[in-house]
Amino acid sequence: MLSVFKNNPVLAELDIFVTQPDQQWLLVDSLITYTENILKKQPGYTASAIHRSFDGLRVINYVQWQNQADYDTYINNRDIALATQITGFLAPDSHLYEIFMSEPADSPMQITADEGQLINFGIFKLKDPANQPRFLEFTAEAIQQISGQSGLMTTHFHRSLDGARAINYGLWSSQQEYAKMNANPPMAEPLLQMRSLANNEFQMSLYEVVFTSVLSPAIFP
Repeated sequence: MLSVFKNNPVLAELDIFVTQPDQQWLLVDSLITYTENILKKQPGYTASAIHRSFDGLRVINYVQWQNQADYDTYINNRDIALATQITGFLAPDSHLYEIFMSEPADSPMQITADEGQLINFGIFKLKDPANQPRFLEFTAEAIQQISGQSGLMTTHFHRSLDGARAINYGLWSSQQEYAKMNANPPMAEPLLQMRSLANNEFQMSLYEVVFTSVLSPAIFP
């Protein structure tokens, strides 16, 4: 079981693939093979989870690393690079992240495949990486306003270490509650400010976890 929470001393690589519905499962299978044969053998690799969107348009690989040095060693080895091994698809948007804020505070998100979990990703691409600190101020306000939202079990906002990205990773109890929130979002005002600083690739579609791999025992707060 992969565990996501703010005080977990790992960094997260997120690889975001854009695909088409008729190619989505082929991409998932390619990522599983890559994980088993290459990724999980790399020093510093801890765990990973592969997500597919229900609309068929994205696959997201969430990978935990012990530290940035191990990630850098992996990412700079072109012989095993994800973009060179997963061919026939658009190259992923890949960055290294840390968790900026969780709601409820210190709540663990325990990820496992085949458990019917409903995941959402809010993907923000900063127009200017220098604005990431200001963006995160509005993010903190938005997260406080969504606190206690019916159906939201736990959410974890990630910021990329290079300042270029910010991604919300949330777990919902049902598609109905998620759709209800989207129809009348409680954080509408700070979200407007966030979108003034970043291009928002927010998708209405939820995701399911289709594969997990964990090398070390899960760490819980």
